[in-house]
Amino acid sequence: MEPKPQAQLRPYQEESLSKKFGNDRARSGIIFLPYGAGKSLVGVSAASQIRKSCLYQICRFTSDSKERLRGNAGVVVTTYNMVACGGKQSKKIVEEIRNREWGLLILDEVDVVPAHIIRKVISITKSHCKLGLTATLLREDDPITDLNFLIGPKLYECAEVWCPMTKEFFAECLRKENSKKRQALYVMNPNKFRACEFLIQFHEQQRGDKIIVFSDNLFALTEYAMKLRKPMIYGATSHQERSRIVHAFKNSPDVNTLFFSNVGDNLIDIPEADVIIQISSYANSPCQEVQRLGRILRAKCKNQDQTAGGKEENNAFFYSLVSTDTQEMYYSTKRQQFLIDQGFSFKVQFLAILLN
Repeated sequence: MEPKPQAQLRPYQEESLSKKFGNDRARSGIIFLPYGAGKSLVGVSAASQIRKSCLYQICRFTSDSKERLRGNAGVVVTTYNMVACGGKQSKKIVEEIRNREWGLLILDEVDVVPAHIIRKVISITKSHCKLGLTATLLREDDPITDLNFLIGPKLYECAEVWCPMTKEFFAECLRKENSKKRQALYVMNPNKFRACEFLIQFHEQQRGDKIIVFSDNLFALTEYAMKLRKPMIYGATSHQERSRIVHAFKNSPDVNTLFFSNVGDNLIDIPEADVIIQISSYANSPCQEVQRLGRILRAKCKNQDQTAGGKEENNAFFYSLVSTDTQEMYYSTKRQQFLIDQGFSFKVQFLAILLN
């Protein structure tokens, strides 16, 4: 199936599809485009990019047209209610849909559908890949957290920032007597600190974002937070102090960055954020990244109509800072692959490019 020659994709449509089909695989997820931006064309293009052979035959399954699936139908166009709540006349067609294995399930206007109907449609249709299309992820009952695991994540992009080790710190890492201190040395890499400082300043001052910085190394957490003069929460922080800091982060325009140790991974009342910066993490815990990504996936998407000067107000950002030529590089590769398998795309940025 090929789109007509005059059906030309716009750059932002191509970019949204590149995230779905990145790394030589199709992955489930939600594409967010504003009203009038051509979501239907994105859906049709996604179906054509799968490039799997099928009999190109379209069946309609609506209240006015109940066409039976003749042979190996290529495309079935229907509504949520017909599949989930169809009457006696629809029972045979629903059974045919249930008994087939589908390559792609496209769910249009996915935000307006009650969660229980989506669950039923997904349970009825066996599909290899799901694509949700929507113009807004805002709802009064906020079921976006359900959509993340029912369909897949909003196709965010994660950035790994490579920070070269300074000569002095790298020389200390190579000394045998410092084998037990190597982790502290590459976490405290001055270039990593510079990257963290730059990202905080950029997102606070130019975008007005809320930022959470994670560090599993308590010494690094304390040093970074104190030097950057930001509040921090770790194991020894009292419940009263935690509540005060979290409340200020949520409600005060003067507190936009919060440092967390790994207690933030299990803290129930951890606030939502637009940006996650990870300066250190457990070596063999890729699930930790997915959990932390959930902090920005839950963040409310801001209204696209309020964007100014092309700034992408509704974006969320995840940065993982890695010291090059250290063991962090080895573990980061394993974590990257895990995140790619979960539906996220990765790009690598170098510190010099970032600072420029």
